[in-house]
Amino acid sequence: MKTFQELYRFLALVEYFKVARVGSWLGWIFSFGFGSIFVSLPPPERFVAILFAFSCATASIFVLNQYFDRKEDQENAFKSNMPVASGRMAPQTALVFSFSLIILCLVLVVLVDMTLLSLFLIYLVFGTAYSAPPFRLKSVPVVDFVVSGVGAGLMPFLMGLELTGKPNSDISSIMLGVVPLMLIHCGGHVIQAVGDYEVDRKMGVHTSVVRYGRKNGVVVAGLMFLLAGLLPFIYSAFGLLSYSHLLLFFALFPLSVPIIKRYADVLKEPSTKSVINMQKTATKYGVIGVTVIFGYSLLVKIVGF
Repeated sequence: MKTFQELYRFLALVEYFKVARVGSWLGWIFSFGFGSIFVSLPPPERFVAILFAFSCATASIFVLNQYFDRKEDQENAFKSNMPVASGRMAPQTALVFSFSLIILCLVLVVLVDMTLLSLFLIYLVFGTAYSAPPFRLKSVPVVDFVVSGVGAGLMPFLMGLELTGKPNSDISSIMLGVVPLMLIHCGGHVIQAVGDYEVDRKMGVHTSVVRYGRKNGVVVAGLMFLLAGLLPFIYSAFGLLSYSHLLLFFALFPLSVPIIKRYADVLKEPSTKSVINMQKTATKYGVIGVTVIFGYSLLVKIVGF
């Protein structure tokens, strides 16, 4: 009997981990981490504590999204197995879990660094307004992917930057650093909406892709990705970024080739299956890419070149 009880508890913990969708945080964590080393390095103990608070906030947003989107997810062949949509976790349980994460996050922020509280509150408001009525920003064309760019790119970056205690230093440089992040998140959101097109259209969720079409969505996302990739070279051409740093982007290009091929598949056939294949490839090579970029940026700050 004890063995079965322990197994049940373990499986329950697994469901909480799954509903948090930790594997989908790559871009969010990178935006936060990049912001935290963009100007200077924060104290390690503060970084770890606030990173945990940020993880709790991000998890709460993902859980809340599943709570409000459970009916749409049940109609989605690739999302119907998620904890809330499948019924393995009751909606009320997910809601309580989300609120608990928010409370834990805010308490930790207050104890560690009160100056970050306003940014965390804005971040949580954006994440909540995206899915929750009456705002339901995910159902407002154009606003949907702009909110994603701000919520997943700009806000985590600013939160990491505030952690260093130098949020107002060289605003122009800060914007140059955050714009590519926002473009990538905006494009990624559009690609996700392409994969959800059929269900969103059926359920009356008026995303940009539902309004303007899957093919147009894929093209717009591709232009965003292209501009994000070209911006470092544009910055260098205008003397805003040292040419020596461009070697990093040339070194990363081979990692982007498999992703570009998957994007071409989505452009040719904008289906849910092709989108999922692209996302899997992007995650696989993206983990390597963001690790290299973060490591390089950290080395630049430490060595000072």
